[in-house]
Amino acid sequence: HLIRQNELVLNNINSGLAYIANDYIVQWENISLCSKSLSYEAYKKGEPCYLTAHNRTTPCENCVMQRARKSGQVESILFNLDNKHVIEVFATPIFNEQGDVDGVVIRVDDVTERQHMIGELEKARSRAEQSDKLKSAFLANMSHEIRTPLNGIVGLQYLMRENLDDREKLLEYLSKAEVSADFLKSVITDVLDMSKIENGQMELYTEEMNLKDLVGELETLIGIQAEEKGLHFSVDHTEASYPFVKGDVLRIKQVLTNLLGNALKFTPKGGDVSLKIQQIRAGDTAQTTFIVADTGYGMSPEFLEKIWVPFEQERRAASQNGTGLGTTLSKTLVEKMGGRISVESHLDKGTVFTIILPLEIVQPKEAPSASAAGAEKEIRLAGMRILVAEDNEINRMIICSVLEERGCIIFEAENGKDAVSIFENSEAGFFDLVLMDI
Repeated sequence: HLIRQNELVLNNINSGLAYIANDYIVQWENISLCSKSLSYEAYKKGEPCYLTAHNRTTPCENCVMQRARKSGQVESILFNLDNKHVIEVFATPIFNEQGDVDGVVIRVDDVTERQHMIGELEKARSRAEQSDKLKSAFLANMSHEIRTPLNGIVGLQYLMRENLDDREKLLEYLSKAEVSADFLKSVITDVLDMSKIENGQMELYTEEMNLKDLVGELETLIGIQAEEKGLHFSVDHTEASYPFVKGDVLRIKQVLTNLLGNALKFTPKGGDVSLKIQQIRAGDTAQTTFIVADTGYGMSPEFLEKIWVPFEQERRAASQNGTGLGTTLSKTLVEKMGGRISVESHLDKGTVFTIILPLEIVQPKEAPSASAAGAEKEIRLAGMRILVAEDNEINRMIICSVLEERGCIIFEAENGKDAVSIFENSEAGFFDLVLMDI
């Protein structure tokens, strides 16, 4: 009865068990569990273990049973099976009264799921370490990227104070301070956008837009920058047949500005930068292709493989300004808009970025009538009562100064609580407008 009870217990545990003598013959086993992860009956009673478990005619070279007998301790080994399962075998030596090893008890466990989890954890650890390294390098780079334009702004303010009587110099310093401020803003925008994307907070706003207007804006903006650098810039939109489409105009402009900005940055004086737009109709959608090309420095094949990795920059670009987030942001935004982006580049021969976006074709809205347009022009700010709620003193001063110049009557609130109090204590309809940051 006791033997039967023991067999019931052993046959119903979650591991396969077998007792194997020194001659490798299996003396006892709970067959079903030993064979659960295998496609055959392993560790069969009365047969050599190496024959039924491994289809061998001689003992295994790295036999866990031999190792257990030799060490006198528990030994283990992992087997990767053809059916994608992983089994772990523990061998425990059994000693007789004289202290000699009579045989070995082996325990067989299916550890496929555990090994998969270990593998995933290892990948996650590796990704976390890589991310940590990239972010550390990024923060070091960002320190430089933020301080450079900031130092420029502070230094130019000093020069302006020193040259208050020289209008020409003042205008020159002011213009350069604006460039530094714009760059600082772009650096911070890239970082904040990347943070939004990582936290799943990036939203798209689809609206009707005139593609020709967007291209015209870029043509003017990039054209000025190209002229300042001594570069030739051209735009070709002769193959853009559907100017009125739906899309996130802000994000499309951001992607193109990023890529065109990079093209200007990495193209030496006298080089060419171009933007080409092509469209193919597919039902109600225009497959819109934007091609940004330059004749600049190009990229090495090694760097091309990691161009979409955040914070990475080509070695020869190290002396250039930038966060190393532009291409990563562009790829993420393009894919979020349902499109795709690719790149081709050769050292000293230039780079070509190709973006394909599916944009819904819409009918252009009717132009406003002359009377409606005239009515719009009649709107005046002069005399409007405006409540400005802004806790930053400098920002509040700028807003109020701009509005007062236009004849507005300004009421100031330093915080939201004051703004609500002022508004509630005013007569109904007293304020024409409330300006607030949040």
